[in-house]
Amino acid sequence: MNISASSLKELKLVLLTFILLSSIKWLLVPTYRSTDFDVHRNWLAITHHLPISVWYFDDANGSTVHTLDYPPLFAFFEAALSNNAVTSSLLESGWLDYRCLELLPDSDNEPSDRCVRFQRATVIVSDVILFVGAYLSSQSMAMVGEDGCGRAPWLTFLLIVTNPGLIMLDHVHFQYNGMLLGILLISIAFMVRGASQRQDQRWELLSAAVFAALLAMKHLYLTLAPLYFFYLLRRHCFIVEMNNNQTCVKFSWSRLLVLAVVTLVCFLGPFVPFLIQSDPVGQMQQIMKRLFPFGRGLVHDYWAANLWALYLFMSRVVTFIFRKAPIPASIRGLMESIIPFPEPQPSFVAIFLLIGLWPGGIDMAWKVGRWSLIKPLCNPGKFFVHAVVFGSFSAFMLGYHVHEKAIMTAMIPCTLLATNSRHTARLYIRTCMFGLFGLMPLLFRPEELLFKAVLYITWMCGAIYSLEQIHYDHRGGNRTVMTKFDLLSFALLASVLIFMEIVHPILFMPSGRMEFLPLMSTSVICAAGLMWCWAESLNHMIFGSVKTAWR
Repeated sequence: MNISASSLKELKLVLLTFILLSSIKWLLVPTYRSTDFDVHRNWLAITHHLPISVWYFDDANGSTVHTLDYPPLFAFFEAALSNNAVTSSLLESGWLDYRCLELLPDSDNEPSDRCVRFQRATVIVSDVILFVGAYLSSQSMAMVGEDGCGRAPWLTFLLIVTNPGLIMLDHVHFQYNGMLLGILLISIAFMVRGASQRQDQRWELLSAAVFAALLAMKHLYLTLAPLYFFYLLRRHCFIVEMNNNQTCVKFSWSRLLVLAVVTLVCFLGPFVPFLIQSDPVGQMQQIMKRLFPFGRGLVHDYWAANLWALYLFMSRVVTFIFRKAPIPASIRGLMESIIPFPEPQPSFVAIFLLIGLWPGGIDMAWKVGRWSLIKPLCNPGKFFVHAVVFGSFSAFMLGYHVHEKAIMTAMIPCTLLATNSRHTARLYIRTCMFGLFGLMPLLFRPEELLFKAVLYITWMCGAIYSLEQIHYDHRGGNRTVMTKFDLLSFALLASVLIFMEIVHPILFMPSGRMEFLPLMSTSVICAAGLMWCWAESLNHMIFGSVKTAWR
């Protein structure tokens, strides 16, 4: 295969960028790490020592809460990290201590510096997939074929791989979000290419296969499955034929069969080793129990900035007023059954989430798949990216026990839209403004204050400046991306940061008063901002992708 000089130059730049950012990430090895580090260390130990039949059951010594609760393909990823020639060589040479891969109780699981370096290195290396996904998806947007779409692919690439959320979550807090989001971006890239090359169905099959593998790695992305299903069912499984000089749309059973086989093999393949155990039903029940622990409650300890944070905040406010207000005893007795507000059950939240996913994941996906076959009313590739952003927003806003990191599933795909128009640039900036700020409390130690503040401010200023240069209104000579609302939002968030990191520790923390106030303020304010972004993403999906021109 011949590689052009321009493509070779691009690949060299990607490699150079990876090396440079990896060097910076390596400097973060000694920084704060959360209990997620212990979680993944224990998963390495489980997959290194225990047989597959007990991976998802209680650990051997029964003294740790860090049980395996990711889908099977991620478990095999952990097994690959703990059982390979490189890891064995590191153990034999002494660069990695054997204790790092031992089954340890929570009371005695402090890792050595060598273990920390090893696990940090696995996250840095796994970011190769993020770089591949960022490159492919940013390049694929140029194939959409509309004015403004896909311009400045290198800026898009850099905005993805330098995102502060991934740096804070993966290389300080410790997780593998970059790798998972890279897989999602690869799937999106293939889908966009398939939308621009109607006669070549291989791209859509590849997209479905990659997404199915992603589901087998992390069930967080399950909420995007309706979008993939209805979009591919209507667009991929129907073909256009000419019959007596008339256009005829027919359903192709062969295409459906191929699509089903490819998807099921990629998704169910990692489950096979568990299904061939002596008790396959018990294995599957245990896996489902670990993947969907509804007993953890509606929200995480630190409220993710979503609809349920606003719901609980209103419950607290109403409860406070109810307790202080001079309400007659008869009325107070009636109101006590609904104050504080009842916690929604998982079944109710699931129905609510399905309703939230309906506009993009089902209704519009079906319509766009049909229109793209017979009418030039939409660009399916452009719609699909918008729909991924909206679907991810819906899952974050309405999901049960959502973690704050889930906003990255909307933020990273939204980067692909940032350079298309000033409207999508505003959506992207606002999503990053509130979404990234909502992640900052994860780094709660005073030692990380300067780092996270400088990282957030510097990156946001760089992103805004770059997008302003692209969307600058040369005729009017005015700023086109930032509005007064955005400037006021920045001022509000700056005030919250000052209160959270300076005022509260000085005035309230010594007496132990209002310990919840900084986190609650962050969650509520960011939730209000992200609710606005969610509504904007719906507007862009409907009016920005169903028409033939960018708004």
